[in-house]
Amino acid sequence: MQNRRRFRLLICAGLLTAALSGCGGSSSNDHIPSTVTIFYEHSVIFRNHTTFTMGYNGFGQLGDGTFTKREIAVPVPGMEYMTQAVAGNAHTMVTNGSTVYSWGYNLYGQLGNKDASTTYPDAYKKSPVPVTFEPAVTAVTDIAAGGDHSLAVADGQVYSWGQNLYRQLGNSLTSNSKIPVHISLGHDGEDLAALTARKVAAGGVFSMALFDNGDVYVWGNNRDLTKSEHVNLLVPFGAYSSVCSSPKKVTIPASGVTSGTEKIEQISALASAGLALQVRRDDAGNITSETLWGWGYNDRGELGPNIPVKTSSATPVKVLEITDVRDGVIKKIVNGTNHILLLMGSLNSTQNDGTWYVKAMGLNSAGQLGDGTSTSSAALVSTLMASGAPMTDVSDVAAFGKSSFALVAGVWYGWGNNSMGQLGNTVDTKSGIPYFKTPVTVKFK
Repeated sequence: MQNRRRFRLLICAGLLTAALSGCGGSSSNDHIPSTVTIFYEHSVIFRNHTTFTMGYNGFGQLGDGTFTKREIAVPVPGMEYMTQAVAGNAHTMVTNGSTVYSWGYNLYGQLGNKDASTTYPDAYKKSPVPVTFEPAVTAVTDIAAGGDHSLAVADGQVYSWGQNLYRQLGNSLTSNSKIPVHISLGHDGEDLAALTARKVAAGGVFSMALFDNGDVYVWGNNRDLTKSEHVNLLVPFGAYSSVCSSPKKVTIPASGVTSGTEKIEQISALASAGLALQVRRDDAGNITSETLWGWGYNDRGELGPNIPVKTSSATPVKVLEITDVRDGVIKKIVNGTNHILLLMGSLNSTQNDGTWYVKAMGLNSAGQLGDGTSTSSAALVSTLMASGAPMTDVSDVAAFGKSSFALVAGVWYGWGNNSMGQLGNTVDTKSGIPYFKTPVTVKFK
């Protein structure tokens, strides 16, 4: 998948990783390729309490015990009743709320299993293995997968593992870790262990965490890998800080409203940009307005109209503001490398009441916005178009790379990139157009 071709520099540097853009690649029936050349071209979703995967499988990232590419969704043995699923470059993770399971590529320890090899050609698992927390944890409330690193919130604390070349593990070191490390100290000496973590998010080579008090911290890479200069992509440090080796607090502007309260309630990480949803509530706890803030690199409009395309901002700017909440509020934010999906719903509903719908913005080169075009957009567009009108009754959304998904009236739909069958549909080799600009139903085995 093309993501400003930023990871190609790592290939040129001789690392056994590569760009977020797919350069081709294959695997035999008995070993993994020597380098990763196909990225974010597999997907993972839930259906009938079962975990399903589809797409490229050169590193066993589908978890079905094979290296076979799948153009229909296949079940992952033993992974029933999971609560969350995420996908990195070439690895996959799920959790049931108490244990995290992972499979796929493991050269950097991104699977988090102490017994899994990190040496080629054995640096993979094509069936799920548990992530090794030492000491053991009891409650896992969030997980995230970056390019080649992983994150979790467990027992209210932040953990990271995998690649650490760009300090994306946040432990002030540069060495990779094959088991989770506890992130307890902030960049400015904050005792993060004294806070309760709520969410984590992972970009290509950076990480984010949201705590219960609304504080957002970011660490890892802070520059544009496609250029030689530092451009302050991710967090507002000094003028030439290229990495942050421990979590740095992001300053989110206040709205100026004196009544009620406001704090960050959701975060999300694009390839080289961060998002934070600021929610304002009245004294009774009702939502009165929402502001989606973004910072970093605005590749194709995913950070809205206030940062010019192909430029970056080191400080948060407004991506979207909702002042009339009667038209719906943001229920969930998901994103691929450079596009965003917003699950929108009525103000007072906590679950889909039949009226929830999806909006999208950002890169659309593979039709991942689902509006029937391949035109990128810095403004929200209606997606899930059917007979000229957007579908409703959406209860969940997901996004991976240049592919998007929505669960509509109990049926999964996918759109965008399908070059490896990651939408659960046969790859179109005749027309040479390996994507869908409008939703298609996902096929299951």
